[in-house]
Amino acid sequence: MDSMRSFRKLFEYDYWANQAALASLNTFPGLADKPLKVFAHVLGAHRVWRARFDESGAPIPQPWPALSAEEAREAIEETHQRWLALLDQFTDEKLDQNLVYRTTQGVPFETPIRDVLAHVLMHAAYHRGQVAAAVREAGGKPATTDYVLYLRQQATR
Repeated sequence: MDSMRSFRKLFEYDYWANQAALASLNTFPGLADKPLKVFAHVLGAHRVWRARFDESGAPIPQPWPALSAEEAREAIEETHQRWLALLDQFTDEKLDQNLVYRTTQGVPFETPIRDVLAHVLMHAAYHRGQVAAAVREAGGKPATTDYVLYLRQQATR
């Protein structure tokens, strides 16, 4: 499978996993800020990295936004569509080119696009694990967002 098809498949998994993680935020009684705060970071980081591909000069989004559950749902949809639109512009050769950007501290940096995409996906998976732990700690039912579970569900459709 070529790299672009692989990345598109992984971003579809990421979308599925984000929806599952968001749904898990409704499984515990009472209030618990930590699960939503960490999940909002997943979405904030998605927005930060996606914005770095834009040449608009617009300010970079906040990596730790304060989002309501409804705003998180909207952010999942918005970022997913923006990532897919960007992926549609890439070729396997383009993946080897560098993304030139500034870190959140303002330091200029360059990273190969394929490594940026891998980072975005791994970063999200890491923090979804933290969301799951926080949901469990709050008395809820954490989402199971393993990639193989996603693949199994796709195979039965």
